[in-house]
Amino acid sequence: MNMKNRGIVIGVIVLAVLAGIYTVMRFEYVGQGQVGVVWSMKNGVKEEVLTPGAHFVGPFDKVKKYPVSQQQLVLSNNPSDYNKKEHADWHVDAPADGGMVKMNMTINYNFIPERVVGLYSKFNGMDGEAIVDGMVQNSVIAYIKEVTPKFTVMEIYSTKRSEVSQAITEYLNGKLQEEYGISISSALIIDVQLDETLMAKVQAKEQAKQDAEKAELDKQTAQAQAEVAKVNAEAEATVAVERAKGEAEVKRIEAEADAEKTRIKAQAEADANNYVSQSITPELIQMREAEARLKHGWITVKGADTVVTNSN
Repeated sequence: MNMKNRGIVIGVIVLAVLAGIYTVMRFEYVGQGQVGVVWSMKNGVKEEVLTPGAHFVGPFDKVKKYPVSQQQLVLSNNPSDYNKKEHADWHVDAPADGGMVKMNMTINYNFIPERVVGLYSKFNGMDGEAIVDGMVQNSVIAYIKEVTPKFTVMEIYSTKRSEVSQAITEYLNGKLQEEYGISISSALIIDVQLDETLMAKVQAKEQAKQDAEKAELDKQTAQAQAEVAKVNAEAEATVAVERAKGEAEVKRIEAEADAEKTRIKAQAEADANNYVSQSITPELIQMREAEARLKHGWITVKGADTVVTNSN
């Protein structure tokens, strides 16, 4: 057998082997964030699930896939919430204390990996998408309607929306984990819509609330302004008192200074007079008299019972 014929034979053998493998096995791909449950005619449902990636399975095996990473269920009458121009209206008409509300919501969920094998048997081989579309969605809407009556229209519409979302999340988690093996990470209210009558009541209530808040703010503003005026008046009075005290102190100091000047002057004059009085002696008087006589040109000489007077 030449080389060419040998190559042909080898090729035929390889194709036959591959064909044989294909007849007993087939290729199955499980996407990221999913697990696959395998059912075979011989053994039924396999306990071991297929993880993300490529797998060979039997030619007659059935593989159903379940999302175990977070998925989102949108319940809305707004197509843009689905990133589409058109979409079926899936909003929730929910009863509340005081009327009905229309709620648009997003439900974030995932299948619990340990539950998917049991779900396959429980729901007759339905995959995750079929379970959500066929049953979970309707159950979610029904369970939401069991929560909302605990809240008033106003609370759902505005004042306690986050609390309503939290209550729905917790309630859905308790129901859906047990019933469908689904975990709810969050149930968020996108939008709440009211009919015209309820909207008018809500707007009137909101306006009354705003008016009351404005009146309270005006009251607080007036009180603050009065307090500021009072503080300013007290400050001005304090400044006036301090100024008066300062002026009085200046006058007192000036008066003391004037008194001190008067005292010093009087003391100086007294000291001078005292000095002068102490300086006048009989000899000084005689000397002053002699100076006067000399000045006026006459002399009186006493002696030997004779007085000689010389005058001009």
